[in-house]
Amino acid sequence: MNARLLTPLVGLLGLASFPAACQTPVDQAVVPAASATADASPSGSPRASTITAGQMAPDTVLASWNGGQITFADLQKTLGVDLTQMEVEYLTKRFTTESQGVDQLLIQKLIGAEAAKRGVSTQDLIKAEVTDKTAAPTDAEIQQMYAAMSRQLRGAPLDQVRDAVSQQVSQRKQTEVFTTWVGALKTAAGAKTSVPFPDMPRFDVSIDDDPMMGAKDAPVTIIQFAEYQCPYCGKANATVKKLLDDYDGKVRMVFRDFPLSFHPNAIPAALAANCADKQGKYWQIHDLMMQNQRSLEEKDLTAYATQVGLDLDQWNTCRKDPATRTEVDDDMAAGKALGITGTPAFFINGIMLSGALPYTMFAQIIDKELEQE
Repeated sequence: MNARLLTPLVGLLGLASFPAACQTPVDQAVVPAASATADASPSGSPRASTITAGQMAPDTVLASWNGGQITFADLQKTLGVDLTQMEVEYLTKRFTTESQGVDQLLIQKLIGAEAAKRGVSTQDLIKAEVTDKTAAPTDAEIQQMYAAMSRQLRGAPLDQVRDAVSQQVSQRKQTEVFTTWVGALKTAAGAKTSVPFPDMPRFDVSIDDDPMMGAKDAPVTIIQFAEYQCPYCGKANATVKKLLDDYDGKVRMVFRDFPLSFHPNAIPAALAANCADKQGKYWQIHDLMMQNQRSLEEKDLTAYATQVGLDLDQWNTCRKDPATRTEVDDDMAAGKALGITGTPAFFINGIMLSGALPYTMFAQIIDKELEQE
């Protein structure tokens, strides 16, 4: 198997990295206070203390002197959530790397077997099934990609960047053809992967009094910290809805606000949603804003409020009420106490996932939690 030929195609599938999150710039990043404790958090917010997996016992002595000692529990209190965040990042990255590696090896084996079956080289097989079956970019597709890449191209005229834009279109179309073909190979071979999800640290996270979707007595609770202007939150919204459908009665989702400072419409949108909640229309306006993340100006918010049937006078009064802003700020403080610096961030029965991650990662954790019921 020619790995050099296959690797770019595998990369096109997104196996090299999972989707990212809307991340707070480094100079604005929230660093949990060294003295963060359960008592330091706002009322109803999650405690900064955590219960972690695979660590030494809390009473393990790390340093001692005549008349005193420092235990692992003391170290945890001093560092806040930093140690747990490091463990989460490492375990998540290791799992994704292992999962991607297994999938890439599986694809190589399946393509190699198919090439041997047909009596051709892998290069010829990939050319026949992917390259030759990828249609050339149309002018309409190039125009659409050019519009999508406008920020990256910094206003360069299309005639100057047509080749680069056309290449992007070709790569996207090649990805679709390759994905479909590989999926068919996996199905025909009855292929399965089963990389076990690691035992993860658990954060103690409060649901507060925030909006909830799903069965109130569901054994699995997903607490999401997100905002309305982050595109990754919009992408993750579809994943969460699918989880709620697939695990009906077994999963509930709580939405907590975490508007990022560099998204100017994030706080107004959060206020709009919280005030819609006062009239029992939270999820209706929530979905509208998630579906229209580039249209969150004042006129847009009013249009959404009208569309879902809100009493606009009550809604506008609520948005101006300082208590509504305090509600959003309390969610932000709760997220910061957990070390969150980007959106979306999820806690599945306390197990943290960051970013718009694949459905399968959520499902593995949920399945494991349900097995323990």
